[in-house]
Amino acid sequence: MGNIDTMTRIVGLQGLFNGNILHLMLKSLKSNFKSFKKDDISGIFLLSDNSYIYNDKFCNISSKDDYNLGIGSNYSDRFKINESQPIRYKNIVLAFDGIIYNINELNNLLDSNINNNYINHINNINNNYTNISFTKDHLNENENKNLNQGLLLSKIIYKFLQEHSNLKEAIIKSIKIIDGEYSFAVFDGENLGIVRDSIGIKPLYYHINNNSFNSFSSEKKALWKIGIKDSEIKSLKPGYILYNWDLIPPKNNPWDIDYNLYNGNKDNYYNKNNHYNKNNNNNNNYNNNTNHYNKNNDFNVKNHLNQINISKNQDNKLKYLDINKMSYDEIKYSLINLLTDSTYKRILNTDKVGLIFSGGVDSTILATLLKNISDDISVNLYTVGVESSEDLKYAKKVAKSLDFPIKTTIIDETLVRESLNPVLDAIEEPNLMKIGVGMTLYLATKMASNDGISVTLAGQGADELFGGYYKYLTTFKEKGPEFAQESMIHDIEYGYDVNFERDDKIATFNGVDLRVPYLDEKLVNFALKIPIKYKINSDEDLLRKRILRDIAIDIGIDKEIAERPKKAAQYGSGIHKILIKKVLKDIDLNKKIDEIRNVYLNNK
Repeated sequence: MGNIDTMTRIVGLQGLFNGNILHLMLKSLKSNFKSFKKDDISGIFLLSDNSYIYNDKFCNISSKDDYNLGIGSNYSDRFKINESQPIRYKNIVLAFDGIIYNINELNNLLDSNINNNYINHINNINNNYTNISFTKDHLNENENKNLNQGLLLSKIIYKFLQEHSNLKEAIIKSIKIIDGEYSFAVFDGENLGIVRDSIGIKPLYYHINNNSFNSFSSEKKALWKIGIKDSEIKSLKPGYILYNWDLIPPKNNPWDIDYNLYNGNKDNYYNKNNHYNKNNNNNNNYNNNTNHYNKNNDFNVKNHLNQINISKNQDNKLKYLDINKMSYDEIKYSLINLLTDSTYKRILNTDKVGLIFSGGVDSTILATLLKNISDDISVNLYTVGVESSEDLKYAKKVAKSLDFPIKTTIIDETLVRESLNPVLDAIEEPNLMKIGVGMTLYLATKMASNDGISVTLAGQGADELFGGYYKYLTTFKEKGPEFAQESMIHDIEYGYDVNFERDDKIATFNGVDLRVPYLDEKLVNFALKIPIKYKINSDEDLLRKRILRDIAIDIGIDKEIAERPKKAAQYGSGIHKILIKKVLKDIDLNKKIDEIRNVYLNNK
């Protein structure tokens, strides 16, 4: 089985509009994207008072009629897996962008009668910190079930719709049991729901104009195309539902923890949102954790994986423990357990995968896990930097030690100038910091795409979760540890706007599906509860990310790599210096992005 290409872009309109507008929006998403090639297809659903048009392989909409609702998608058909979009199931119409990981549990739900016990069982699996959800046996069981995820989601929503007779409640119930990264729009013949995953990995933008029509899109450029100004475009917040164009916030988020964690009163911290779950019948309990370590206290990934066993008849009883009462080794064990799970499920159904690689501790941990859990999967590392950059030096060293092939791009002024326009086109804003980080990812995913790799992993999110940025140390010094932890939570909450959607758009621009193990919802939830002393141990801790560095050493990573100081992607690669001192000296970024917008606006 080759890489399952999950790349889709969705658009939609509601109000009174000409049918050709939906075509223009879809066309704008194909203009420059390498991801949407000749074997990719546009599908549409248009609804008027008297009729509808549905075609899941429709490329040109010549209709001049007026419609009340339109949903469209650009999706890949290169693997011929019959995942036509938009998807129609019963009275449900759905356009889906993303990937769902807990396919087996959701399929079992469809095969059973809906009842609260089974739904609770799925929630327990999704929320269980100490169990690996996916093993190689699981992979073999679910290989064919992974293919049509949009249809699966449609069926899940329909099941809940039958029970509640309310699309809003059906959506809320559905996203509660989904483990994945996604955005989607669903229509039941009367109501429209637009949804984004709880972390905000997949981008989704919208515009409300009650005088004509409302619109949404995976990319701003589709909204530019129909004349909407950038200042009027909003990004749907993670976990939110736009239901009939009213915002419904999530009841809970992965970062919802008690900020009284550090006031010395553990009772204030000990509440239902701040527990990790543990299966009473699972043999991988903390009393037996030592069998994953050798006599030198080094964590053995293969022993760890070999002893993971998911029972098909798990006991739903959960034991709750206060993370503050866990030992450091117990927290490390839970964390590596979660990260292994998160990494493994993101490479299911692939025969080759890329890793955006800097040679730093975050990406080296991922590389080491891939080495141990990917016997049948080809792994390629991709690194970008100037000739003398630290990233290139350390990346080559680690690649050699792991016996992984590595490809590099040596950057210079010419390459940075050539890359500026496509990076701006992808990120859709003239933000210098985003350009610097984004260009590193752009060049790396371009290499992966040229190698025919459509799934890559990256270490995004680790710095926000574990205190990697120097600003956290500054806050620690000036305001105290509780404020440093609060700053990390803030950066995860708003990471969608700063980092996550930028990265997804850049990778998609190159035809690559970017997956980020550190931003798995379960891992985020657990990591933000880890006491600050295990991330930044004092106001003089220049390295930070202590628990990640200790885990790195536990799993056999050289101390030199594990304790390599943090350097942001744009600095480690050398791109930022070239941008500031050479390329941008004679370029107005605001003017540049205006030129790109005008191309979409004027290209009919």
